[in-house]
Amino acid sequence: MVYRAMFFGGLLVILGVAYLVNINSVETSVALSEGLKFNSTMPFFLLVAVAVGGFCSGIFFSLLALKRQVGDFSRHLREKRIVSAKQTLLEGVEAGFKGDTKKAVAHLHKALKLDKGNMEATLALVRLQLRERQPGQALKTLDAAIKYNPEDPRLQWYRVQALEGLDDPLRMTNQLLFMKSRYPHNRALMMMLVEQFGSRGYWREALEVWQEISKTEVKGSDEKKRAIAGIANCAYELARRQWLAGNRDSAVASLKLAFDNDKEHVAAYLLKAEMEEKPSDALSILKNGFWKKPSAIFLLEVERLKTLDDPENSGAKIFKFYRKVLARNPEYRPGRWLYARFCLENQKFDEAEVAAKRLRESGFDGPLFEVLAGELACRKEHRLEVAVDHFKKALGCAERLEPVFVCSNCERLSPEWKYRCPHCHNYNSYDISERVCSFV
Repeated sequence: MVYRAMFFGGLLVILGVAYLVNINSVETSVALSEGLKFNSTMPFFLLVAVAVGGFCSGIFFSLLALKRQVGDFSRHLREKRIVSAKQTLLEGVEAGFKGDTKKAVAHLHKALKLDKGNMEATLALVRLQLRERQPGQALKTLDAAIKYNPEDPRLQWYRVQALEGLDDPLRMTNQLLFMKSRYPHNRALMMMLVEQFGSRGYWREALEVWQEISKTEVKGSDEKKRAIAGIANCAYELARRQWLAGNRDSAVASLKLAFDNDKEHVAAYLLKAEMEEKPSDALSILKNGFWKKPSAIFLLEVERLKTLDDPENSGAKIFKFYRKVLARNPEYRPGRWLYARFCLENQKFDEAEVAAKRLRESGFDGPLFEVLAGELACRKEHRLEVAVDHFKKALGCAERLEPVFVCSNCERLSPEWKYRCPHCHNYNSYDISERVCSFV
């Protein structure tokens, strides 16, 4: 109201001055020229100054009032658009709940046209596009919204999901690095960055991220243990790549880092043994690894190396090694099963029978045991009917039995030992399955 009064008052002053000048144009011009002289009368000069000041004031206050009126009109129009956008957003969300995707997208786009800065409409549209497996459209929506609100972390987080859906590893990595620079202590971001580096084979970068995570975790916590295992696994992968590239010194240094963080890393022991030129040194490393963490792959590798190193005397050496293993690890059933199998292959039926009996007493009663019992019945006692019964229990048989390895984490089976499970990505989790075997 005040600005309106100022506006109309200013207009009246301007019109009044203009009218006086118009009806007395000659007199006003002469008086004005005379009044501006310093030797003229001062009262008329002051009158001219007041008239000019009033004229200018009228113009100023008129423009100020006009600006206020235009601002009020624009604000009212903007508020009306915002209210309309909110109503359209509610209709779009409701359509989305009803499963009408096309209608929901149309309403959300309309809401954004009415109010480009409406964050709720932007996020609802992005979620809908991601749900409908349209990561490209979601990325366009996010990039447009980031121009208006670049500091909103929700937009950056949804951008990660959109890039993940597009399967764009380069932009995905850059986005994660950008978010890591802004939120350096966000554990979820760090874990995604590690996974991204690992999937692309950037083991050195993944190792550095794991080291950063390890520094922030409490000693003895599960997160700290996971970070230490991640460091060891990345160091092993780095060492493996360096060894394949012919860089032995770097591979040795990386293996040292792996052992510093995990002294029971099975795959690292196998790689270190592979790097040795002398079979005796490799055997020493494999044995040391087995004493640290019993695993059937160590025993199989020892068998292979001893056979290659001394084919004539390998049998006696392997028997001696197995007896030592069973003396120190009597509860390790895969070792006893391998010993029994080795006894059968070398015609030592009595020792194989004792080993089979011990396995039965320990609760080892799966297909592997049934085949072992069938082999004993067939070879030692020549009781074919008993052997057939055992083989039937093992769900089929052929000429030769091969063990099957199982991941202790996800229970996926594999005919070969793997240092890393291809399904759950755990390291050192494969060992001989007691329940499943393969017949070839």
